[in-house]
Amino acid sequence: MKTTILKVGFIAMLMAGMFIMPAKASVNNMNNIELQQGKKMVHAMFPVKGLCDQCKSRIEKAAKGVKGVESAMWNQKTKVLHLQYDPTLTSPLKIQQAIAKVGHDAGNVKATAAAYKSLPKCCQYPRK
Repeated sequence: MKTTILKVGFIAMLMAGMFIMPAKASVNNMNNIELQQGKKMVHAMFPVKGLCDQCKSRIEKAAKGVKGVESAMWNQKTKVLHLQYDPTLTSPLKIQQAIAKVGHDAGNVKATAAAYKSLPKCCQYPRK
């Protein structure tokens, strides 16, 4: 009886998942998402220096503020930002520059001393 209930529950979850998945996007490989309108979103990742949840929020907000960025997720542990963006509207360099403007070194783009000093003391990561 338990096995039957588990199987039915699992099948129900699978079926529900089919309806919950976004209809506007389909994955065509591990690095690109093709939208129905024909736009291709590209995945990029690069290191961004930061320390805490405040940093995470600031970094992601700066990245998402760049036109063409669909999503941005910074991992506090690995210090790596994962992005989905439209390459016809922006580039990793433009995104790194936007993040550096708010005080975080991103990829090969260093934040200015003034931008870095504007970070709260708890967010001031060690710089070389």
